[in-house]
Amino acid sequence: MDTLRPEIARLIAAKEQRRRKLAALSFSEKVRVVVQLQQMAAPVLRARGRPVRVWALDDLKPVGRK
Repeated sequence: MDTLRPEIARLIAAKEQRRRKLAALSFSEKVRVVVQLQQMAAPVLRARGRPVRVWALDDLKPVGRK
């Protein structure tokens, strides 16, 4: 049981590091991550018969600009 503790601590530290890295991304980079996740999930959802719409990055306008 004690052999699992260092591994769990390593996993928790890696998770925290990943969360900090994602939090530091700009808004546009975060949107790109969301679109990548949508693209990954789309085939599974379509196979289940669910309608899916993946955002098109070309349609997105920069925030705060006209």
